[in-house]
Order: sequence, then structure tokens, then C-alpha cells
Amino acid sequence: MAERAGVSRQTVSRALNDMAGISPATRERVLEAVRELNYRPSRFGRGLVEQGPTTLGLVIMDLSNAYYAELGAAVVRECSTRGWNVVLAEADHAPQPDTVATELARRVDAIVGYGVLTSGIREGAGMPVVRLDGSADQVDSAGVVELTMSGAMQELAVHLRDVGVRRPVVLDLAGGGIGERARELAAALGPLTQDGEAAIHEVDARSGHREALERALATGADALVAFNDELAVRLLRTLHSMDVAVPDQVRLVGIDGLEISSLVRPELTTLSIDIGALARETVELVAGMLEGTTPLSGEQAHRVVPYRLEVRGST
Repeated sequence: MAERAGVSRQTVSRALNDMAGISPATRERVLEAVRELNYRPSRFGRGLVEQGPTTLGLVIMDLSNAYYAELGAAVVRECSTRGWNVVLAEADHAPQPDTVATELARRVDAIVGYGVLTSGIREGAGMPVVRLDGSADQVDSAGVVELTMSGAMQELAVHLRDVGVRRPVVLDLAGGGIGERARELAAALGPLTQDGEAAIHEVDARSGHREALERALATGADALVAFNDELAVRLLRTLHSMDVAVPDQVRLVGIDGLEISSLVRPELTTLSIDIGALARETVELVAGMLEGTTPLSGEQAHRVVPYRLEVRGST
């Protein structure tokens, strides 16, 4: 490595660990050699921790969200079959969310997670990085596990049409503007409506549900598609308190296929992701990167896990 870059071993170490004392040009020369040689620095080689089992860093947004809790458990189980350790970091409640992955990278062999930026992680110096719920156009800088929902959305539209839905409303989480998921859902459900447009209402994740439901029902909504299963379960409880029967008076749909969606009555129809399959695809992708059989980026570092429609009692 040092010979290829024309520098000393100490300079290589400084470049790989983002240390001061070398020029930007020298740092880039070292990183270019890293990319050419497909070099993957180990934690032991970096001198950061004692040599031991492979350690995967998992960045999630909010562990109190059941989706991330189920995902974390699935990743831990998948890693345990390989003898790997997992270090989990929560971004939403960190003092500096944008630096969570960068700091975690100093203690692990690979990083996977949501919203992971590659720019601060060894500046592309050989550490496997996998974005969860990424898109195909991001594969130039990292591995990507893409979660595709379009097929399940079309299945949902057909199902709701067949049961007579004509005024579906999409309920997005408030606070960040209308999201891409809500827009895609509205587009898929638009053909069910008379004017070709499905309404989108913003709803707080934990409060104000009665008022939000009253507004939606006042428009004649006959189906509510919630941003995720957690929100759908909360809305179902509120609908019960309002004496609004599900599915007789209004149909209700969640997203993610979490365990809680099957623990309520009626059970929730949901657009479900196989979290076990997501964990397997992710860990297998990282394993290939660590072994050198899979590149750190590009088309071969792209995996796809589709959502599917699960029809249950709420529709």
C-alpha cells in the first residue's frame, strides 16, 4: 500500500484514520491506492481495538419505533450465525445525528443503516458501507439494499378497488412536509377516485389522532392508508373510541408488516417487508465486501427486497 502510493506506512495510517499532518494531495494519493488495490483495513490493522470477531455497525433512526427494533433484532440474529458482533447506534436522538455513522466507523469493520453518509467514513478508504432503503442511483458510492414498494402499492390499489373503495386518503407523518412514500401511494390510489387524485393528510405520530380522523372522515374517506403500522394501530384504537367500525365504515391499511399489525382486532392489512430477508441480504452483502468477493460499490453491490400486500381483516 505505502509503496503503491509512494509514501511511508505512517502516512498511510494518517490518511486512513483522518489524522492531521499530511497534505490533501498526499491523502488523496493514498486513498487512490486504496481504491486501486481494493484494500479493506481491519480494526486490528488500524490499531483501534484488539483483534476479535467481525463487528458490524448498525445505524437506525429511533429504537422506540417498532420497525427499527425488529430490524435490529433480525440483524443481530443473522450476524450471530457468522460469529459477528453488532454495535447499534441511534441517530435521531444523538447530539449530532449526521456524525453518528462516522464516529461508529472508528469501532467497527463495516457500517450499515439508514441515512448513512459515506463522505466522512474513511473518505472511501475500503470500509464496507451499505445504505438501507437506498436507491439504485446511490450505488456509485456505497452498497445499497433497496426496498421496493411500487408493486405492493399497485396490488393494494386493485384490492381496494375490488372491495369498493372510491375515496382513499393517505395519512403521512407530520413534521417534514409531504414525503415521497405518501406521494407514491397517492399516485397509485388516484385512479380509484372520481377526480383521479387521492388526498394526503398529515398526522402527528403520537397525538391529535381524533381530530385528524374527523377531518379525513368529513371528506367522505372510505379507506385510510397510514404511513406505517405503528400509526395505523394508533388510528385503529382511536376509531374504536369514536365508534367507527373497521372495516364496515372505513377501511384501514398500514405499512411494514410488523408483529403489532397482527396483534390487534381486526388484524391490519399491510404492505409488508420481510425483515428477516432484509437482514439476510444486508449481512450477506457485507460479508462479500469483507471477503473481497463483492465490490464496495456499483451494480454488484445492489440488492432489492420488495414489499408485498398482506390482506387481513381491516380491509
